[in-house]
Amino acid sequence: MKYTALLTIAALAGTAHAGFFNESESNNTLATANDIGLFNAPGGAVLVDGTIDANDVDWFRFTLSDTASLSFFAGFASAGADGIMQVVADGGDVIAFDDDSGVGLMPALQIENLAAGIYYIGLSGFGDVGAGSVDSDELADGDGHSQNFGYKLSVGFTIVPAPSSLALLGMGGMVMTRRRR
Repeated sequence: MKYTALLTIAALAGTAHAGFFNESESNNTLATANDIGLFNAPGGAVLVDGTIDANDVDWFRFTLSDTASLSFFAGFASAGADGIMQVVADGGDVIAFDDDSGVGLMPALQIENLAAGIYYIGLSGFGDVGAGSVDSDELADGDGHSQNFGYKLSVGFTIVPAPSSLALLGMGGMVMTRRRR
């Protein structure tokens, strides 16, 4: 029984995605967004290293294989830096915006139960867009801010497998632990 549990945990842990990504220009639009990967169960994390210059926005694309809970946090290298963050669905709908929910003037977002699909994270300077972008679907484009700063963008994913996948996993565990008579 102990070995079955350990093998199951090891198999699930082995599929977690984690990595580092260096932002590269030009990624100022959804069409030119840097792709940070496909995320499967049980999830994973990516740390993005980048810079924002005046009138700049950095977009990152990611794909979820199943429903997920996500956490996004940006940390800035220079004191007084002020940034904003958007999360956008593949069709261009802004589904989340943040200005200062992190430490100081840093943005942070948490989203629960995001459906499988393609999404984008945009990071820009304060003044590019405001909270009304969620209702208007106005995308950050870099215009309207004069910020210059280096940043680290932390993206964490927890993928929740579909109920049928959990049932199959449980049945597999029962078969493995069944004793022969």
